[in-house]
Formats: sequence, structure tokens, C-alpha cells
Amino acid sequence: MELDSVQDSQDLSELHKLEFAHSILGKRSALKEQELLPHLKELHQKLKELEQGAVDLESLSTVANDLTSTQILKNSSKMVTAVAACCLADILRLYAPEAPYSNLQLKKIFNFFVSNLSQFGKEDEDLFQYHFYLLESLATVKSFIIISDLDNADEITLPVFDEFFKAGSNPSLPKNVQVCMTDIMTQIIDEVGTSAQEIIEIILDQFVKHEKTPTVPSYLMAAEVCSICAPILQRRVCQYFSDILLSVSNAEGTEELEELRKAHDLIIKVNAVVPDLLLNVLPLVQEEMKLDQANVRQIATETMGKLFMHPESNISEKYPTIWKTWFGRKDDKLVHLRVRWLEMCVDIYKNHAESIPEITECIKLKLSDPDEKVRAIACKIIGEIMAGCDLKHIDKSLLELVDGRTKDKKNSVRVQAMKTMGSIYNEYYASIQENEKMAVQKLGWIPNSLFSRVYTGDASVLMTLQDTLLAYIFPYDEDDQQRTERLVTVVESLEEKQKLAFTAIIRKQQRFNDDLQKYVRMCEDEVSGMTTDHEETSNDEFMKYLAAHFADRPRTFNALRAFLIRKNSRDIKLLKNSIRTDHDYKQLYKSKDKLIANLNEDQAGTVEIFQAIINRACPLIVNKACITHLLKMAKEPKGRRQTALSQKALTAQSILKEISITYPVMYEGCLTEITKGIMNDKDNIAAEEELELLAELSKSNPGHRKYDGNLIKRLRSYVVDGKVSQANLASVILGNMKNADRSMADLVESLSDGLSLKTRNLLSTLTSLSQFALYTPQLLTPYIDLIVKFVEEDLLKTPTKSYTESNPEWVAYDKLPELSKQKITGVRLLVNYLTACRNEMEPEEHIITKTFSILWDLLERTCDGALTDNTNSAETSHLRLGASQAIVKLTHYEKYLNELTVPKFERLSYTLQDTCFYVRLEFAEFLMKGLQTEQIHPRYYSLLFICAHEPEESLLKQIRSFMQKRLSSLEIKQAESTVLDSSLVRLIHLLAHHPDFTITTEDLMVFAQYIRFFLSCVATAENVSFLYHIVQKIKLSKDMVSAELSDNSYVLSDMTSLLIKYKCKESSWPLNAYAGHVTLQSKLYKSLPPGAVQNETMEKSYLPQAFIEKLEEEERRKLGDKRARTSVVGANKRTKV
Repeated sequence: MELDSVQDSQDLSELHKLEFAHSILGKRSALKEQELLPHLKELHQKLKELEQGAVDLESLSTVANDLTSTQILKNSSKMVTAVAACCLADILRLYAPEAPYSNLQLKKIFNFFVSNLSQFGKEDEDLFQYHFYLLESLATVKSFIIISDLDNADEITLPVFDEFFKAGSNPSLPKNVQVCMTDIMTQIIDEVGTSAQEIIEIILDQFVKHEKTPTVPSYLMAAEVCSICAPILQRRVCQYFSDILLSVSNAEGTEELEELRKAHDLIIKVNAVVPDLLLNVLPLVQEEMKLDQANVRQIATETMGKLFMHPESNISEKYPTIWKTWFGRKDDKLVHLRVRWLEMCVDIYKNHAESIPEITECIKLKLSDPDEKVRAIACKIIGEIMAGCDLKHIDKSLLELVDGRTKDKKNSVRVQAMKTMGSIYNEYYASIQENEKMAVQKLGWIPNSLFSRVYTGDASVLMTLQDTLLAYIFPYDEDDQQRTERLVTVVESLEEKQKLAFTAIIRKQQRFNDDLQKYVRMCEDEVSGMTTDHEETSNDEFMKYLAAHFADRPRTFNALRAFLIRKNSRDIKLLKNSIRTDHDYKQLYKSKDKLIANLNEDQAGTVEIFQAIINRACPLIVNKACITHLLKMAKEPKGRRQTALSQKALTAQSILKEISITYPVMYEGCLTEITKGIMNDKDNIAAEEELELLAELSKSNPGHRKYDGNLIKRLRSYVVDGKVSQANLASVILGNMKNADRSMADLVESLSDGLSLKTRNLLSTLTSLSQFALYTPQLLTPYIDLIVKFVEEDLLKTPTKSYTESNPEWVAYDKLPELSKQKITGVRLLVNYLTACRNEMEPEEHIITKTFSILWDLLERTCDGALTDNTNSAETSHLRLGASQAIVKLTHYEKYLNELTVPKFERLSYTLQDTCFYVRLEFAEFLMKGLQTEQIHPRYYSLLFICAHEPEESLLKQIRSFMQKRLSSLEIKQAESTVLDSSLVRLIHLLAHHPDFTITTEDLMVFAQYIRFFLSCVATAENVSFLYHIVQKIKLSKDMVSAELSDNSYVLSDMTSLLIKYKCKESSWPLNAYAGHVTLQSKLYKSLPPGAVQNETMEKSYLPQAFIEKLEEEERRKLGDKRARTSVVGANKRTKV
């Protein structure tokens, strides 16, 4: 016992005592600052020097007690309170782990600390040192742990967090202060265990306040606190979000939804900083994605999407069930949610490679979504995910599905699909141009696919295609050479059908350019005040015609009219200059851009339409500036061995030829270079490209071009001694030159004189004469009798022996024997002569009669006859085809119309049932092209229905598609003969006079197919009553060509009526009485006398009962098959989630 006392005495003697002789309290009132402050500073210095655990605590009791006095804690001097706080912090340090104060005193002391610490950032440098000392001491000693036993400790800790984060809003807050504040806050959370949710709010609020300035100390401290205390805060954060989400998730009001959106935004912000803090929060969001409330479900889905798309996110791996729930929202019943879901897939795809296969398959499915908005956005995001993507990661199959959407029924989808296809091609064009194998294989096909859309014939599709081509396939490029090389690269990649589409676009553009130039002249007349009332009406009609080229006709018409009545001379001139074909590329763009800028100022509503109008007419794809570069590319060496260089040369030649046909004015200034190529041909074996260009240019301006003597001499040598192709082209050039009717007379005479089968270069001679006949027919008039006689009696009567056992029905023209080519060319010569004489010249009647007699006789030359005679079968096919085409062409002119009687017209229809497929194909395509361009009479629509039994499905499909587009949308005009009714009337008349027509059941079933084919192409719910009325009118008429065959027409009339009824039943169309009046073709039918005769005819059924029964049985079977297919489809339908 004594030993312990001695030891304690020794320990006490080793402890340091505070030696402080001053009093810091006044006896009656507080000491003045100048007296008190030195004492406090001295005390602070002495306390600071004392070490914890090595001080006699009894020596501290007086100052410890005095420091809690109101005189100190409530002192008005900031310096006094700052130094006093430091002293109190030292007292707590020296007394640790116990404090020499009551709970009430501790509460006052810590509030005093908080008050001082709130001064950070507001004090001067002298005060800062004491405040930092206080902060550092509290952090190091962990003094705040003491308050864990206090009641309502949150009243102290809450202001601590509040004041620390306020101080942290100052960007210049020192780093060491931040560290200490962060330490204190983490100590409070870890050790004090405060339960105040307000602290969670204060911490999380920093991520909202300083989202745009994440380097601010408050943001950094909040992030650090959350990171260190994540395990403790997870439950509280979950409770915080749970309270918010539950309070507003069942409400649909605007304010509640805004609060919900704010909470989800905060979740996103927290995830970006401390994702671990959301461990228990994300399952709450997952449940929200399953709720029935659409707004809540969408907000939750968007939130998770943003979390998944973060580059450093691993949420999909940590929470696979949440990923699965989110992924299931792709089939949400809300369209806008499916759209938003797809939009979020872009960044997920780019930032998380592991998700690519799953997302890709989903996007493929969404391209077939029932809603157009979803399909459109699916197309859009494919373009976004492939932008900047490595070529090896591009999925060609995905692009092919986008390509399919360019044929979508909805315009919005087509627009986005084409934009995506075009933008991807544009982005990787450099690699394609360099002929990189992977780029060409994956993307080189895009222009080919886009040009295929030309064949839809839909105005909105063509407008979208036009915009896509100019924006992405042929984008703006001031470098003429690069732009020309791109043009060649694109055209070279096209297949033959798509090259025709490219040609069609250029030619449509040229025709619209002509029309728009006429519109410009209208505008100029309007400005000058020269427009009459009649012209105003005519102008409106013309503007309606222009507007018909666009999908939105009313809007286009209004834009054209608004520009017309605007009478702005400056802008009219700009419009004129923006479509001039003799301007170069930069001039066109400069005028166009200036015009659009001007319209934006006072006619903004018309800008989009006028942009489309100008693009339709402006020669931006091919233009004057590219001619020189194309000529250079076309001269690259060409040989038997196909190389990339020689292929580009051939493509350049084809483009040059098209420009010479469509825009010959662009060649002005380049003629010298073209003629130089012809003159440099020393051996008469080259220069065909130049000849071809010059020939086209000559045709564009006949009778006006003059050439020097040397060039004419060279051209004449081609005619006499050149190849057939050279003679042909040279004759075109010479026949169209100025004063050709005089200067070429001797040449034509020498070619015509003494024509015989032994004539040297007979094919070349006939070819040249054929061109002279077309362009200078007056030169051939003196010799035409001899030529006709030679063709008829010598050429066509000379048999062409077949030297092959197979003797095929068709071979290409180039593979025909020389004599066959001579016959074809001889016939063409006669046809060209009549063609050239159609207007001004009057050929002798016997020449017309003889030529048509030859043509009709050629239709009787059959392949069977050739096989029997052992003559060339393919020759007869070419001659039948050529004769058929010539008859159609010539009888389009008024002068020769009498040569096409009704029986002969019906005879012409048999060409479409020729034994040779190529004859049928070529003649059908000839008719379709002529009808589409209105170069032949609409009567020929009826001929095409004779193809109903065409065995080649591809040709039948082509004809059906053409007829559906051309005829089904035609308007029915009251009291007028229309294409629609005349086609049906002519078809029935054709069938009634067909040599195979009988009323046996078998034959009638065959003929029913013609009517079915017609109805499948033409009939709609809108016109079916009209068609039925036409058929009834036929039954009230008699055949004007052969009255004895009237019954055949009545049989076909009854058959058509029955088939129309079946069609209506099958399609659920009403068949109402047609109220209008129609007059049938007078050359075909004449009305029966009214009364008994008509009644008898109408009441009588001309169809055999056996046929009716068989037709009904067939229709029942078809209806049953249709119902069966419908039920299968219905069973396989899946309901969207």
C-alpha cells in the first residue's frame, strides 16, 4: 500500500502543470478585448505546448471552467472567441477521452466551435490561423465523438455539415481545410452515428448544386465522405430515396412528377460519384419500371438507361435482374418509352462492348415495330452507333435491314432510313474510294440500293431520295476533281438496273429544269406587269402541274404562287441563276444559298419547299464543271484486261454520253477537245467515244453546228470506210450539221446509187442511210423508191440460212449473221424515213402503203416457219419485234394513224403472246416505257393485259406492278372516255376477236384469267362500280367491227360482271350503282336500239351453266384457302408487353 502511494506520488511529480497566473474573467463584467486577448493568447500558447497524458489535470480545472463562461462564449470580439475556441479544443485534447464538462456545457462548447468554424472564408489572415488550429485539433483528436452521448446531438452535427459545405462553396478554400472538414464529417457519421436524414439531404444536395463545377470543395468533400462512409450511408440513402419515391410515385400531378424526376436525377448524379451508395436504391428503381403508372415507369427506365450507359458502369453485371427488367422495356406498350429506350441504347452500345450482341438483335426486331416512330428511331440510332465505328465492327446485316425500311409504308421511316444509309456511306466514303476490300464489301452497295428506290414511282420517296443523294452520296464539295471522282466511283458501283435509275433521275431533273425555267419566265412577266387574266389562269394550271411532282402538292403550289406574287426581281434572278445548266458548280450553289437566305428573311414558310424545288431542277450531280475531268478519266488506257482504271474510264464515258444527251449545253467550250480526239485518230479505228459525244451534241442543236473541212472529211471517211458504229455516228453528226441538205447530197447519192447485196460495206451503208433518212430525209427522197424496192425484193426475200442445228429463237443482235443485220437495218431505214416525214414533208402514198405492208408482213414471219425452211429463226424474232415497235411508233403520228385499223390493232396484240420470250419481253417493256413517258397512245394499256398467261413470272410481275401504279389511281371523269374505261372496253373487244375464243368451259376458264389479271391491276373500292357499269354498257351495244361476234362480247361482259362481284365479295367492297354517264368507244361498239332488243340482251345470260358452276367452285376454294391462311396468321400473332 505504501509502495503504491509512493509510485503515484512519483507519477504526479513527473506531470506538467499549467502555469497561468492571469484571470480571463472580470469580477463584475467581462474584461475589455485589449486586456483579455493577450491573456487568452498566452493561455492558448501554454495549452498548445502541453502534451496529452503528460499534464496535471488539476492545474487545468480553473481555466477549463472559466473558458465556458458567458463572458467568453458570448464575447463580441471575433478574435477573442477564436482564441478561446482554440483553448477549449486544447482542454478537450488534454482531458481526452473524458471531458471536464457537463452535457449542457458540452452542448454550448460545440455550438461555440461550430459558430467559429462557420467563419472560414470570411475572416482575415490573423483569424484564419486560429480557426484552422481549432479545425485541425478537432479533427485530429476526434473531439466530436464526445457528443455521441448527448441528447439531440443532431442539433450540433447538422450545423456542422451545413457550415462546412457552405464554406466549401468557396473554390479557394485551402486543401488542408477540406481534408480536416472531411475527417470531422466522416467521424461524426462513423462514431457519433447521427440519425438525421437532413444530413443525407445536405450531403446529396452538393451533387446537385455543383454538378457543373465538380472541382468545387463542397462537391469533393461530399464525394469523399460518401466514399468513406458508404457502408454506413447505404441504408440511410436508401431510406431517403424510398421516402421520396413512395411519396410521389402514386401521384400523377405535375409537381409530384417533377419531384420524382429530381430524385431520379440525383440518383444518376450519385451513381457518377459513389455508385456503391445506391446498393439498396436500384432495386427500388427496378420496381418502378414495372409499375402501371406510365410516367413513373418512363422516368425509372430513363434513369436506369443513363446508369447503364455510363462508361465506367458495371451495374448490368452487378445487377443482372435489373438489366433484364430494363431490357424488357423495349416492348413497353408506350410508344414514346420504346423510342426513348432505343435512344439510350446508343451510348450503352458504344461504351459497353459486351452488350453489343444483345442490343443489335433487339434493334433488328425494333426495325419491324408496329409503330412508325419506333421504326424511325431504330433507323436513326443505327446511324449513330456506326458513326466512327471501326469497319470490322460494322454489321452489314443490320444495314440491310435498314435498307428494307427505305421501302417502309410511312414516310418518316423512309426518310430516316435513307438518311442513315447515306450518312454511313458518306462517313466511310474515303475507304470505299480507296477500294478497301472491307469497306467496299460492307458499304459499297449502299448507292445501288438507294437508286433502286427510283422504281417505286412515289413522289415522297423520290423527294427523300433526292435529298439523301445531295446530302450524303454527292455532298457539297468545291473541288471539281474530287467531286467528279466521287461521281464516277458511285456510278461504277451501280448494277445495270440502278444505272438506269441514275439516268432516270438525271433526265427527270432536266425535264423539271425546263419546266422551272418556264416558271422563271412567268415570274419575270409578272414583275413586268405583262400578265393577262387568261395567262393568270394558265399560270395557275402550270404551277399545279409543277406541284404534282411533289408529295405535298397544296403546300408546293402555295409556295410557287407566293413566290410569283412576291414580284422580287432580285430573287427571281437568283432562282434563274441557281438552275442554269451553263453555270458551273460554285455559281449554282452561290445563287441557291443566297436565294434560300433571302427567303428565310420574309418567306420562311416556303424555304423547305423551295429547297426541294431547286434541288429537283439544279444540275448539282452532273454539271458543267465535271466535264473536263470526265474527259480526262475517259482517256485512261482501255484494253481487253479489265482493270480498276479501265473500268473507271468506261464509267466516265457512260456519264459523258448521258450528259451529252441530257445537258448538251454543258459541253460548250469542250468541243475543241472532242474534235481533237477525232482528228488524232490516224487509222480510223479509234475515237468512238468522241464520235458518240459529238453525235449526241449534234442532235441537240440540229442544223446549227459548223465544222471545219478537215473534220468533215474525216467524218465522211468514217461513213464510207469506217466500222458500222463509226459510220452510224458520223452520219448523225453530218446529218445534223449546218446546210447538211446541200453539202451531204453527193454523199447520200453515192450511198444510194446501185444498192445491191454485193455493195461493199452494205451494213455500214444502210446504217448511214438510215441516219440520213431520219435527219435529212429530203436527201433520200429522190432515191426512196429504189431503196424500198431493194429492201423489199432483194434484202428481205433473200433467205438467211441457219448454220446451227439448234437454230435458237433468239440471239443477241451482235451475234446475228451479217445478212440478218442488213435486213433489220434496211427496215429501220424505211421507218426512219417515215418518222422524219411525219410533219412537214409529204411522202408519196405508195411509199407509206408499201412500208406498212412490209411491217405487217414481217409479223407473219414465225420461228416455226424458219425452222421448217431451215432459215435463221432468231432473225424472224428480231424482225417481228422491230416491226411491232415500228407500227406502234409510226401510228402515234396523226399522218399514219389510218394504218392502224381495229383488226390490225388486235393483230398487234399477238406479239405479246409470241413464242419467243425475248420478243414478248422487249415489246412489253417498249410499251410500258412509251406509256409512262406518254410517247405512245393510251390505247396500248389494253394490249398489256394480253400478258395474263405469261409463263415467265418475272415479266408478269413487272407488268402487274406497272399497271397497278399507272391505272389504279386514275380519276374517273364524268361523260369522258378515260384510260380506265377504254382499257377495259378494248380488252373485252380484243378477247372477243381472239382466234382462240370459244364458249366451252375450258376456254372460258382460260379467258377468265385475262379479266382477273385486269381486275388485280386496276380494280379498287373507289372504281369498281364504274367498271361494273362499263361492262353493262357493253352488253347494251353491238360490235361495230364484226356484228356477228357481238355475242362473244356479251359472254365476256357477263363473265366480267361475275368476276367483279366475286372481287367485291373477296375484298369486302360495296358494289353500288354508278350514277354517271359513259359513252363507249364508237369504233368498237354502238348502242343497241332501246326497248325490246336491249331488254332481251340484258336479261339473257350468255355464260354456260357449267362454266358458272366451275367458277363458283373455284371462288369458294380460294375463299376457303384465304380464311385458313388468316386463321394461321392470327394464331401466330404475339401480343406486345
